[in-house]
Amino acid sequence: MKVNRFPFVTVIISLLTLCYSLAVNHEISGSLFGAIKIVQLEPYGGVTFGHLWNFELWRLFVAQLIHVKQLHMLFNVLSFAVLGCILEKYIGSARFFVLWFISGTVGTLISTLTVEPPWNLGTGASQAIFGVAALGVLLLWREINTSLSLKFALVIAMVPALLLDLIYAHHPKLGHVTGFLMGWAISLYYLKAYKHKVI
Repeated sequence: MKVNRFPFVTVIISLLTLCYSLAVNHEISGSLFGAIKIVQLEPYGGVTFGHLWNFELWRLFVAQLIHVKQLHMLFNVLSFAVLGCILEKYIGSARFFVLWFISGTVGTLISTLTVEPPWNLGTGASQAIFGVAALGVLLLWREINTSLSLKFALVIAMVPALLLDLIYAHHPKLGHVTGFLMGWAISLYYLKAYKHKVI
């Protein structure tokens, strides 16, 4: 199967996340890295199931771009960019977008079930990153890509988030687990439905 070697989706999503999250933070706090609260992100794309009942479907995409803490956003953008530059070429840009969007959407929505209103807004890129990381783990497990660069990218993307989950929640967050499982299922389908050559 012929796929694009340039990671178009990775670059576009990384830039959108960086620009939109910083712009929203600046509009709310007056500073690119000022302190904001998650409830303040609702007008800018934070999502709950209630928003979906009102057909505010645009939030499913935008919620994954905005972050409460911009240092966390920078880490997420870096993690996603490194993973995407390695992984996008294996399934092609369109399918990579679907992987990012579905795993991130489902993980973000599920994460809202564990928080009391009005703090239950789904935001951030972590859930989608776990979904994308699932593709990397699958490629590693099947020995399609066993490179040191992929192993390093997976450790950087997943281990700090899981450690923070264990420190603050004492277990992996449901949104992260859901994002990974969705990513695993989608990646299994792609790798079963299409024959890939190691690139």
